[in-house]
Amino acid sequence: MVITAQALNVVITTARCGSFSAAAEELHKVPTALSYTVHKLESDLGLKLFTRNGKQLELTEAGRYFIKKGELILAELDDLQHSALRISAGVETTLQLSLNNIVSLRPVYTLLRESERLFPQTEIHLAIDVHDGVWDALLEKRADIAIGAPSQIAPHTEIRSEKFATVEWLFAISPNHPLTHINRTLRADDVRHYPAICIRDTSIRLEPKIAWQLRGQKAVVAPDYHSKIAMHLDGLGVGFLPRHICQPYLAQGRLVTRNVEESKQPTSLYLAWREEPVRPCFSWWLEQLRQPDVQRQFLQPLE
Repeated sequence: MVITAQALNVVITTARCGSFSAAAEELHKVPTALSYTVHKLESDLGLKLFTRNGKQLELTEAGRYFIKKGELILAELDDLQHSALRISAGVETTLQLSLNNIVSLRPVYTLLRESERLFPQTEIHLAIDVHDGVWDALLEKRADIAIGAPSQIAPHTEIRSEKFATVEWLFAISPNHPLTHINRTLRADDVRHYPAICIRDTSIRLEPKIAWQLRGQKAVVAPDYHSKIAMHLDGLGVGFLPRHICQPYLAQGRLVTRNVEESKQPTSLYLAWREEPVRPCFSWWLEQLRQPDVQRQFLQPLE
């Protein structure tokens, strides 16, 4: 047995109007056609949807359940048709974004709300990558747009990029760390006795990099920046942190900075994207992400 969308519409309209004659007028059909459709459906289902009181119709308990579910199904069918038409017209089903682990997600949350309103058919997939893993995501087609790709790679015919920010790095350690007792610029021999807290590069195609580690220095590899900061706060090692990430901890006195001879140079961050045929959702996101006020919001403390 097949319950058609037409039969669902007839039952729902008849229930709302209360009679076959009133429903027939709304649907521009003859009452006998509607009566036949309902009787045939009741016979196929083996139940009664309506009780008859003269010309007036009242829903049975099964009928009320049928109407409730039927309205949901018709709405889904309508949405399916609308979405399929938009996708046929070029709206993509998926958009993939790769974000450098040192940028804040807060501006993305704001854009997601508007994107959902404008492109409800498009799923947004977010990924956090580390170091050149952001570029790698673009090259391997795991991302359509990269936010905060570091230190521009060699030109590539399929990828375009624009610089949008520069990150400054501070050698930040716990105020209880032994290195705080050295009242001069720290030398490599002072620092290499303590583990360098690093985050593993997520590159697959490109050669993975270590953000900062002295020759002969032991590394402690953290899974993300939240754990890296926690290790700095607990004095479990040393290393550099982006100024915008560690600033709140410096203000609270939970971290302190020291000058080191082998410092980490500022890093340029890029907005990068794959050069592919124009797609509505992709184009909207790219336009938003190129706005200076949006780009500034990426350099704020992590949540």
